[in-house]
Amino acid sequence: QGWRNLRPCFVLSTGRSGTRLLNDLLLLSEDALPEHEPRPELYRPSRRAYEDIEQHPEIYREVFKSAREEYLLKAAQQEKVYIETNNQCTFFAPVMRDIFPHAVFIHLVRHPGDFVRSGIRRKWYTGAHSHDIGRIVPVAGEMKDRWAELSLIEKNGWLWNETNRFIEDFRRTVPAEAFLFVKAEALFRDPAVTREIFDFLRIGGYHEKTVRKVIGTPVNVQKKGHFPAYRDWPEADKAKLKKVAPRAAAYHYDLD
Repeated sequence: QGWRNLRPCFVLSTGRSGTRLLNDLLLLSEDALPEHEPRPELYRPSRRAYEDIEQHPEIYREVFKSAREEYLLKAAQQEKVYIETNNQCTFFAPVMRDIFPHAVFIHLVRHPGDFVRSGIRRKWYTGAHSHDIGRIVPVAGEMKDRWAELSLIEKNGWLWNETNRFIEDFRRTVPAEAFLFVKAEALFRDPAVTREIFDFLRIGGYHEKTVRKVIGTPVNVQKKGHFPAYRDWPEADKAKLKKVAPRAAAYHYDLD
């Protein structure tokens, strides 16, 4: 039960939002134990958590605790802060504080147009990507009824909006001091954002010169697949994204 006193951090995101860069930045601190690809990766359980974690929280508590307790034990033994940057933890968020009462969270968000472009280039929702088995889909309502006829822009745009909606709903259940909102674009550009993250996590090792070097070196860059940058989309495609991703306005993303 000693781990109940730990203060791990879980990065909640859609994925393709700078989590690899964040992980590399966290590796600069000797106080941190960041994991970008912990095992098991929980692709299918993550989707199941999205679908019914409210109905069966006890199942998902046990799944997540069993999947991550060795990492937490390692962090405790080394007196480090465990930080999970993989987005597969996102839909387990509602039970995390039951397991780790002092857990904190970073909500990492990226422009929906850039996210959708990345998802389409990776062939998400085509059945050709190995992780599609864990990708969430609508469970009710109009979107569920229309899902088969939606374009990939609409499907990936819905994924962006719905994942961030889920995170925002969860945010309302935890103290403000346990939650940090970060825009990927600021993380990519401004070393001060990394300093804010280090302060939030109570870890040392921030050196602006080193951080600038890390953020100046692109990581996990998409190389396969072709799809135009958002600024080059036809107006009709931009209109599709605006319709399925209304949350963009709350984050001050311009979809015009």
